[in-house]
Amino acid sequence: MLLDKYTPYTLTGIIGNVKAVARLRQVGLDLLGGVVSGPIMLTGPSGTGKTAAARALAYENGMEVLELNSGDYRDAETISKKVVPASQTRGLFNKRVVILFDEIDELAEKFDAGAERVILQLVEKSKQPLLFTANDFWDRKILFLRNRVERVEFRRVDAAELAAHLRSIAVKEGEAVPDATIAEIARRSNGDVRGAINDLEAMFGAKPELLESLSTRDRKLEIFAVLDKIFLSRSFDAARYAAADADVDLGMMINWVDENIPTRYASRESRSASYRRLARASSFYENGSRSGNYGYWRYSSVLLSSGVALSNTGNVSLLARYSFPARVQQLSKTKKSRKELDEIAARLSAIVHSSKRDIIRGTLPIIAAMVERAHDDLDKESIEAFMSSEMGLDKADLKVISEQCRYAQAL
Repeated sequence: MLLDKYTPYTLTGIIGNVKAVARLRQVGLDLLGGVVSGPIMLTGPSGTGKTAAARALAYENGMEVLELNSGDYRDAETISKKVVPASQTRGLFNKRVVILFDEIDELAEKFDAGAERVILQLVEKSKQPLLFTANDFWDRKILFLRNRVERVEFRRVDAAELAAHLRSIAVKEGEAVPDATIAEIARRSNGDVRGAINDLEAMFGAKPELLESLSTRDRKLEIFAVLDKIFLSRSFDAARYAAADADVDLGMMINWVDENIPTRYASRESRSASYRRLARASSFYENGSRSGNYGYWRYSSVLLSSGVALSNTGNVSLLARYSFPARVQQLSKTKKSRKELDEIAARLSAIVHSSKRDIIRGTLPIIAAMVERAHDDLDKESIEAFMSSEMGLDKADLKVISEQCRYAQAL
C-alpha cells in the first residue's frame, strides 16, 4: 500500500506543519546533546501527521519507539509492566527509547483510576522522551494531562501543498493521474494526508467517475455506519475505506463483525465464507499484536471489511438491528472473576511447576470438571477437601474456577 511505501522516516518527509516539525527537530537535537525535553502532546485532526512525526523523530535520531495504542494502556498494571521499566533505562544497544501514547484522548475513557496515576508518574519521572498524540486537546477525558505537557499543534495540511505531494507520488509510481483529479482529491481530503494518499491509490488505473464515490473527510465513522458499508455494499473499496475510518479499534471491530454476521447474511454459504475470512483477519490481528509487526493489521482490516463484504452471495437483512458484541459484554462482566482466576493460577504455579497460562488453559479446566462431575455430595466433599489440603484451594476458589471454565466452554 502507498501509505506504507511512503511512510516518512525523517521529519523532512512530514507535509506541512512547519512550526510543529521544527519543535520536534529541536527535541531531537536536545536528545542527542543529552537533554530530555519534558512530555509533549501532539494535537490536531486525524491524518495530519502527528503519529508519523513522532515516529520520524525517533527514526532520524537512531532511537527505538515503544508505541502504545488502543489495546495497550487500559489499566495501571499494563502500563507499570510495559512502560515504566522502559522509561528508566535505555533500549537495545544503549539506544534511547521514545515512548509514544497514541490518540490518548480517544482511549482515556477506558482507563481505570490507577492508570491516570501511573501515567502522571511517568510524566514526572521518565528518563526517556515521552510523547502523546490527541485529536482534541480540550477533551475532558485528558484533563489530568493538560497542564503537565507541552502542546505542539498540528493543523490541516493546505490543499495546494497536499496536491503537490500527491502529484510527486503519482509520478514516482508511473501513474498518469490528471492534475484536476489530484487537486480534487486534495480538496476533499480536508487536510487529511493519510486519507488523501488512500484516495490517490484508489484512482490508479480507475475511471474518473470513481472520484465521485470518495466522500469529503471530516470525522471518523461511527461503528453502525461502518457495519452498513461492510454488510450492505458489494464494493471492495467502500468497505475498506469505511473500516479505515472507523471510530473503534481493529480488535473491537472484529468482535462487532463477528457478532452481526448471522443476523445480516441469510445464506449458509455467505456466513461460512464470511467467518473463514474473519478468522484469517483475527489471525493476522493477533500475529501483529504479539509480534509488534503491525503491518499484519492492514491484511486484517481488508479481510474483515472487503473480505466479509464480498462473501455475501444471497440476501441481506435490512431490518435486523446491530447487536453489541456479547463476548465483550461478558468480558466486562467477568473482569473481577478473571482477575481472581489469574491470582489462583499464580498460587498454583509453585505447586504444579507450570506457567500461569498453562495452568489456566490446562489444569483449571480439569479441576472444574472434577468438581462438576462429582457423583454425590460425599464425593464432592472429598474432592474439596483434597483441593484444600493439597492445593490450597477453598470453596470460593473452586466456584470461580468452575464459573470461568463454563464461560470459556460457551465461547
